[in-house]
Amino acid sequence: MMAGSIMFFSSITLSEEHIHEISTNVAISTDYMYRGGSQTREQPAISGGFDYGHASGVYAGIWASNVDFGNSANIEIDYYGGLAGEFSNGIGWDVGGLYYQYPGVKSSDDVGGDFDFFEVYGSLEYTFPNVQLEPTISTFFAYSPDYFGEVGDSYYVAIDLGLSLPYGIGLAFQYGNQMFDDNATAGEDYQHYSVGISKEISTFTIDASWYGDIDDTDSFWGDGPSEAIVVSISSSF
Repeated sequence: MMAGSIMFFSSITLSEEHIHEISTNVAISTDYMYRGGSQTREQPAISGGFDYGHASGVYAGIWASNVDFGNSANIEIDYYGGLAGEFSNGIGWDVGGLYYQYPGVKSSDDVGGDFDFFEVYGSLEYTFPNVQLEPTISTFFAYSPDYFGEVGDSYYVAIDLGLSLPYGIGLAFQYGNQMFDDNATAGEDYQHYSVGISKEISTFTIDASWYGDIDDTDSFWGDGPSEAIVVSISSSF
């Protein structure tokens, strides 16, 4: 989902003069990485979406990307909505729900379970004022009662650190932990990380990120490489 972006509230900023705001986003990347696993079998991805935001903090959106799991699934469509705001101490917060849909999956694929699933999520974000490199720390939690492939309850936790380097360059670090109630069905819990660097040029953002696994367990997403470099170009307007 929205490869990179774990916080929805950070993508929509509204002023009193703009009660409603609609934005679009598009991206091209060398791979679609989601929680440490390739969703396109290490092939390029084209993605895009639409977002609506209200001055009250209510937001909703839709996002889609091509996928490839070796069966008839070739597109992922995400529908999400929630409420975001900021506490008086400057900590941003966000709560919402997200539905992942994979249309076109055939019963003859024998995939073992329905790919479509729903998650509820919550996140917190804080940028330290008047501190060199303007560090931003965020935390994210998601729960699904029946995760991808009908493997049962899943829990996901991520911690992100973003730094603003000179010349408008951004540096981002992420640690994620994917956990399952039923390891016999879903496989082992696993941890992953990423390190990325980005630069805005005009209306475009160029990003290069390194993804890796912390555990030696088999990936939930198949037998792909445990490490990968992904380059993307994105824009929003």
